[in-house]
Amino acid sequence: MSSKRLNEINKELKIYINESSFISNKCRNKLLKIFGEEFSINFDLDNYKNVDLSIKDDFKVLYREDLYESSEKIKDLDDLEERYARFKEKADKLLSRKEIDFKNKSNMNNISNLIVVICIIIIMIAALVFGVSALLNGNYIDCLWFLVLLSWIVSPSLKEKINNRFIQAKNYLKSLLKKVK
Repeated sequence: MSSKRLNEINKELKIYINESSFISNKCRNKLLKIFGEEFSINFDLDNYKNVDLSIKDDFKVLYREDLYESSEKIKDLDDLEERYARFKEKADKLLSRKEIDFKNKSNMNNISNLIVVICIIIIMIAALVFGVSALLNGNYIDCLWFLVLLSWIVSPSLKEKINNRFIQAKNYLKSLLKKVK
C-alpha cells in the first residue's frame, strides 16, 4: 500500500473540510454526507466546531477521534482511489456552487450605490425646483422647508457620506467605460 498517496488524500480531505467550513457549517455537513455516501459510512453530522477527517492505513476512517469502518469494505488502494475520485468530483461540484463570488457582490454594491446616487440627484433637483418656485410664488413657509432640507444636506457628516457615494459611483462608471473601450 502506498502510504505517500494516502497522505496526499488525507491532506486533500483536510483542505476540502477547511474550504467547506469557511463557507458554512451546512456546506461542511453536506460535504461529510457526500463522503459518507461514497465510503458507506454513517457519520454523526452534528454542528461541531472542529472536524477532522482522515483515512488510516487499514482503510478505516478517523472522524472526530472515532474510528469508522465502511459497511462495504474497502478492498485495496484501487478501490479507495475509485471511491475518493467519485467523492472528489461531487465535492468540487458542491464547493464551486457554494463559492462566494466577491466580484459579483462588489458589482451589485456598485450598482445599488449608483441607484442611490441617482435618487439623491433626483431628490435634490426636485427640492431645488420646489424651493425656487415657492420663493417666486411668495410661499415663504414652503421656502423655509426648502432651507431646512438644504441645511440637512449640507451638514458635515451627511455631506461626507454623499461625497463618498458620488466618488464611488464615478469610479464605477469610469471602470465600466474602460471595459467598454
